[in-house]
Amino acid sequence: MTEQSVSLTVPRHLDALAAITRLVDGFYGSGPEKGETRYPIELALEEIFTNMVRHNSAGQSDIQIDLAARDGEVIAKVTDFDAPRFDPLTEGPPPGIERQLEQRVPGGLGIHLVKKMMDHIEYSHQNRTATVTLRKRAT
Repeated sequence: MTEQSVSLTVPRHLDALAAITRLVDGFYGSGPEKGETRYPIELALEEIFTNMVRHNSAGQSDIQIDLAARDGEVIAKVTDFDAPRFDPLTEGPPPGIERQLEQRVPGGLGIHLVKKMMDHIEYSHQNRTATVTLRKRAT
């Protein structure tokens, strides 16, 4: 896998998902060498971005997406520059996967899927800046 990186800053609005999809399209292009990581990275970016928008509606800043490929893995970072501390990896609701569908309470399933699909996830928060870093190794 060749080294590559791209970044995009988008408004805090769900309409920006189309721009994030275009960023992913451009990042992956037609190169087959990292194509197997595309679906999990794209799904994870959509989930993390959507959570940042929905669960921090008072935020005023844009959100930055960074994608990089190096040493056989894809690294994606989603940064909210105006966020209260809330670690979706440990503080969110449980996914309720042990219950029947009609008994489940909404929330937590998207983060659960992201945790299952990524090789490593890290949350950091400093000076009202929250960053979720996702890593997916190409097999």
